[in-house]
Amino acid sequence: MYLKCVLCVIYFSVVTSRTIYVELNPPSTEQLSFLKKYGYLPEEQGDADFAYTPQSLSEALRKMQAFAGLPETGALDDDTKKLFRTKRCGVKDIDSSPSSPRSKRYILQQAWDKKHITYRVVNGSSTLGKSRVEQLMEVGLEMWAPHGALSFSRVDSGRGDIQVTFVGGDHGDGFPFDGPGRVVAHAFPPPHGAMHFDDDELWGDNPEEDEEDVTDFFAVAVHEIGHALGMSHSNVKASVMYPYYQVPVERLHMDDILGMQELYLKDQEELVESTESPAVSLVPRFTKAASEEEENYMPDLCMTNYDTLQVIHGKIFVFEEEWVWVLRDRNEMEDGYPQRFHDVFRGLPSHVSIIKTIYEKQNGNIIIFLLGRAYWEFDTSFRAIKEGTLSDYSIPEEVSELTTVFLSNYNNKTYLIEDERYWRYDERAGGMDRGFPKEMSMWRLVPYPVDAAIIWQGDTYFFQGPRFWRFDNELVQAHEYYPLPTAQVWFHCQSTADMDRYITNDGP
Repeated sequence: MYLKCVLCVIYFSVVTSRTIYVELNPPSTEQLSFLKKYGYLPEEQGDADFAYTPQSLSEALRKMQAFAGLPETGALDDDTKKLFRTKRCGVKDIDSSPSSPRSKRYILQQAWDKKHITYRVVNGSSTLGKSRVEQLMEVGLEMWAPHGALSFSRVDSGRGDIQVTFVGGDHGDGFPFDGPGRVVAHAFPPPHGAMHFDDDELWGDNPEEDEEDVTDFFAVAVHEIGHALGMSHSNVKASVMYPYYQVPVERLHMDDILGMQELYLKDQEELVESTESPAVSLVPRFTKAASEEEENYMPDLCMTNYDTLQVIHGKIFVFEEEWVWVLRDRNEMEDGYPQRFHDVFRGLPSHVSIIKTIYEKQNGNIIIFLLGRAYWEFDTSFRAIKEGTLSDYSIPEEVSELTTVFLSNYNNKTYLIEDERYWRYDERAGGMDRGFPKEMSMWRLVPYPVDAAIIWQGDTYFFQGPRFWRFDNELVQAHEYYPLPTAQVWFHCQSTADMDRYITNDGP
């Protein structure tokens, strides 16, 4: 009882001090307007003598601070004053109406009642041309599309489901813009779908620019697309739907993804399995227009430099830089390849520029290992479902990354290779086999480190640089007539004068 009384005294002391502070330092008229506009204070009642109490003002400030991720002082401290002046979206943060309870950590409005949605860019801004806006809108829509199983197409006339316009001041929708800074854009949920950007802003397309006056269009557009698809603001600061301007925008947070799935996939089996993963991205690795030479560049498969290879779903996947080739068999390329691997593995974070190694699990899911200890798991349709680390495979912390992983058909065990040593993991038992790691010298006549290991038509093959070896599981050594040149045998490349160099071992 005594403890309860002490807690009560502390509580009321804190509340009283907040109230006194607000009473002595009340919000300005502009700050009151902000609190009402974004749902932290109710609108004034009809009574002409109506006034907000210091307690209600302090509580409104506390809610605003909580939503923004600031310390909940309930007072007009420096960080809170700064927040009033920060660039942000003009959509309300909190809908306090009984019909819109916040039952989840993401807020929803209304989804489109169709899966294919059109959009139109009506105009560009005074500082960003229409064609560039169209390009960035396409990228932003692609970022959201897979998480709602949506598709988009641009129309150049008439009305699109989503209309993108640059306007200024009072533009007739009841939500006037306020000039440079503060509110930079707003958007309306389905079935309206309008996206308005304040043309008084200095719009740019390079989030790396260290210019406070420049507002990155892509960062704002991805956020407003969320509204146009039915999302509301999130109090998760790392999410795209956080109301305050942040750059760069490179990926969707799990908070954004869960909201989209609730809107569009709740009756399907395409939901992300893990809610622990902090972020998933579908942003292509550019926000500026690339030169024609850069866009058309891709490595030459015959130049024999591969990051890794693997057999996935019965086909051979070859990775080099940001590209992937797929073969039905040796020398038989699948139509439509090469492609950028971000377009194939949907949800792989945009910052990933290389796939270190990859393999298919016994259940058909795909694991992509990155530089470092991180990996991403994809379902059988190549959709990202969760992120993990090497610790999930019981790989010691001192191991910074793996060079090769493959599932052996000899014993159905997963081999995880790091340069000169390897581990053997039992997926069914969910643990590492005893006695590991072991030295790669156990794989006799195979040089190491290896770049890839695959099982193809029942045989095990190891790849290093431009060469490959066929391995005999019974003799536990490479066949004596190997290595052979990878490009000429697997990819139907022309023999060269250097080919002889590729049929000799030059490793340990």
